[in-house]
Amino acid sequence: MILEGSIRLPFSYAAGVVGSRFLVALRDEQVILGGRCSDCGTVSCPARSMCPECGTHVDDLVEVGPGGTVEAWTEMPGKPAFGLIRLDGADTALIHHLLSGEGKWQPNTRVTARFAPERVGDINDIEGFEEERGAS
Repeated sequence: MILEGSIRLPFSYAAGVVGSRFLVALRDEQVILGGRCSDCGTVSCPARSMCPECGTHVDDLVEVGPGGTVEAWTEMPGKPAFGLIRLDGADTALIHHLLSGEGKWQPNTRVTARFAPERVGDINDIEGFEEERGAS
């Protein structure tokens, strides 16, 4: 037996100091920040409070992107494509929408962030990533 339906799971997420600075920079400056670990030097994006490599507390933020490369992607006909994008200057990749290009994505495709016209302080202030002009 299969029952179809949906479950609503509302939640609140405390972004913390580092995450809040990341979101405010997206909203107010159209800048993407990564968190740089003072111990191992790893730059993670999106910025997070703890280094994903060594677990050290992160409080140093650096600008990354807005350009980067597609490392992997997934797409289904008629659905938005999602990509794993390593932004320039970051050591980790960010999952986000890939804009306009069904069937054209390849490893190492150069992309750049397109910011939403109206920003509110969440990850969707980046509307998605589109292929860089002149890149092939």
